[in-house]
Amino acid sequence: MNPFLNPGTALPFLKNFLFDASRVRRYSSEKIKKYRDKALRRTFRYAETVPLYHQKYEAAGLRLQDVSGIQDVAKIPFVSKPDLVQHFPNDILPCGYNKQNTRIVSTSGSTGKQVSIYTDFSVFTGGIGATLRMFDQLHLNWRTSRLANIGNFNPNMADSTVENLFYSKASLVYRKDKRIMLNAFLPMKEIITQLDRFKPDLMYSYPATFFQLAYYKRKGYGEHITPKALVVGGSVLEQYTRSYVEEAFGCKMYNTYESVESLGAPIAFECDEGTWHVNYDYFHVETIDEDREPVEKGKRGHIVVTRLYGKATPIVRYTGMDDWIVLAEDNDCPCGLHTPVLKDGVEGRRSDSVVLPDGRLFPAASFASLYSILNDLKTRKVKQFQIVQKTLHEIDILVIIDEDLRTVGPSIDLIFEKIKEIHSKKAGPGVQINVKEVQDIPSQKGKPAPLVISLIKPEKGYKVIDE
Repeated sequence: MNPFLNPGTALPFLKNFLFDASRVRRYSSEKIKKYRDKALRRTFRYAETVPLYHQKYEAAGLRLQDVSGIQDVAKIPFVSKPDLVQHFPNDILPCGYNKQNTRIVSTSGSTGKQVSIYTDFSVFTGGIGATLRMFDQLHLNWRTSRLANIGNFNPNMADSTVENLFYSKASLVYRKDKRIMLNAFLPMKEIITQLDRFKPDLMYSYPATFFQLAYYKRKGYGEHITPKALVVGGSVLEQYTRSYVEEAFGCKMYNTYESVESLGAPIAFECDEGTWHVNYDYFHVETIDEDREPVEKGKRGHIVVTRLYGKATPIVRYTGMDDWIVLAEDNDCPCGLHTPVLKDGVEGRRSDSVVLPDGRLFPAASFASLYSILNDLKTRKVKQFQIVQKTLHEIDILVIIDEDLRTVGPSIDLIFEKIKEIHSKKAGPGVQINVKEVQDIPSQKGKPAPLVISLIKPEKGYKVIDE
C-alpha cells in the first residue's frame, strides 16, 4: 500500500511536512534542548531493541534510565563501520521488525568494504523538514521549482532508494513533472541534452559532475540550462571547482552534507551566507580524536553522528563516516538561523588525507591549492585535476587541460611550475611533487573521481594540520 494513502503513515508525514522546517526558528534555545533530549531518549530506547546495540549497551552496563538527555550521550558506546558490516543483515533491526516495509541502502564501497543498512518510510517522514529547510534557505519554492538530481541510481544506492521508497509514491505532494533523475555516469552530452530540455531551477550532483557540466556549458551547450542554484554533495568541493562552475552557470553553489547512514535529511547545509548549519534538531554531532576522545569545539576532529529521527536501522554515535570537521559554537547567522556550525565545511575523509614524512596530515581540501594559482594567472584552462599520493615521499598532481584554451593565456609550463612550487612549499623538503598532464582521470566505483587518492594509510600519531 502507498504509505501516503495510509493514515497511520500519512498523518505523521503531513505534520512533519508542515511544521518541522521552521522548528529551529520558532523554538527558543531551551525548547530546542528539551526537544533534542526527548529525541535522544526515544532513539536510545529504540536502539536498545536492536541486537547490535543491545549487545554493546549490555557489555557497557548501560541501562535505559542512564540516558536522560544529550548531556548523557558520552555514556553511549560508539558504533563503527565494521560493526554495521559484521552485524548485517540480521542484527541491525529490532527482532521481529517487518522487513517487507524496509529497503536496503548501501554505500558505494569506493573506500573499502560496502556498508548496507535498512531504511523505511519513517526515516523520510522524520527527516522531510530538514530538506524543506534547505529549500527555504535557497529561496526556492519546493512545489513549483524544477529539480534535477544527477546521481547514482544503481540498485540499493541512496538516490535510487529515495526515489523508489519515497518520491515515486509522493505524487500527491511532489509533482512528477517537476523532477528529473539522471545517472551521473551517462555520457555527459546526453545529460546536457536532457537538462536543456527540462530547464531546471535547481540541480543537485557531485562536484566532479558539475565541473564536467560547466565545461560543456562554457563550450556553448545547454542554452536553456539556467538554474537559480546548484546543490553539491558526495565529496569535497574545493574553491577552483566552485569558481569554475559558478562562472559557467551564473548562479551560486551550495554544499550539503549527507550520507547513506544519515539518509532522510542532510546533516548540515550551506546557507546563502556561506555558513554550514548543522540540522541539530535531526542529528547530534560530535568530534573525536584518534584515541576516540572528545575534541573541544573549534578544533578539527572526526565526526560522530547520532540520527534523532526514524526507525529501521538506528544510527547512534556512529564513527564510520570518518570525515574531518571543525564543530564551532552555536552561531547567529545573518540568514536568521541559530545553530551549531561546521567551520569551513567538511574537509573529506581521513583515508583521503595527504600524509607527510614529518608527521603532518592534510585533509584533502587543505592540500589542494590550484584556486589561488589559476586565479592569479587569470586562467581556467585546467579542466580537471587530482592529487595522488604514491608514497610518503612522492605525490603526483594529475591535470587535464582544456584543448580549446591550451594556447590562450599563460603557458602550460608556467602553470605546472606554479602548481609544483606551491605544493612543494606546503609538503616541505623530502617530498617530490610531480605535475603531470593526463587525458583522463577515471571515476571510482559508484562515484566520480575523488579530489585526493592516498596510497598511504594515516596511522595513529600523525598530526592534523589546522589551516
